[in-house]
Amino acid sequence: MKPLRIEGPLVWMYERNHDVLARQARDVFERRHGPPHGRDAEGDGLGPTEYWVWRADCGLTVVALYRERTGDFHVFTDEGPGEVDHALAHLGWWSREVQWRADAGRPREKNGWAVYRQDDTGNRHDVCVMHVRTHAECLAKLMEARAHKQWYAVEARGTPPTSAPEPPPRRGWAVIRQDEHGNRSEVAMHPSEAIARKLAAAYDSEPRHKQAYFVEPVTPRS
Repeated sequence: MKPLRIEGPLVWMYERNHDVLARQARDVFERRHGPPHGRDAEGDGLGPTEYWVWRADCGLTVVALYRERTGDFHVFTDEGPGEVDHALAHLGWWSREVQWRADAGRPREKNGWAVYRQDDTGNRHDVCVMHVRTHAECLAKLMEARAHKQWYAVEARGTPPTSAPEPPPRRGWAVIRQDEHGNRSEVAMHPSEAIARKLAAAYDSEPRHKQAYFVEPVTPRS
């Protein structure tokens, strides 16, 4: 994975909770992945936080936050809980490092691209079902590279959904961009007003031409 240059806030990371909670000695993690790419002294109120941000060749973005106060790693991806196994494979973690994962107890997806394992006796077992084929193929290669007498492959499962699910009710605080002509557009939304204002300030600090960012409450649709 290659370190990702951050030119603005990773909005999706503020919109939801982490996908994985893991614990590993900090020095062990740094020997494998190098020094942190950045540090946040406040950590959104959770104490000093160091972070690593990568973009893998397959396109997946992986963020690892190290909370100094608790000694835990919080891992995010830009695709959500469906990419937990993929992110763990890129980080080189097995189950022993993982304390909690967002997809625990959830039924396996029925539609998408299945990554399955087959041993030398022909027994097959699904690892996971993913929405993005290139990500599934990447995970299969990563897992096969560290497996013994097993191989991994990808195959299509189910049928595409006929319609998009109904979105959940919108509640929280919107970050609004407005240009010199009064045109407005929403660029982010978060349930916490404090974090929404932090996002607005981060956007506003970027060198942009005649644009302003501000925060206003989200009005639920009737």
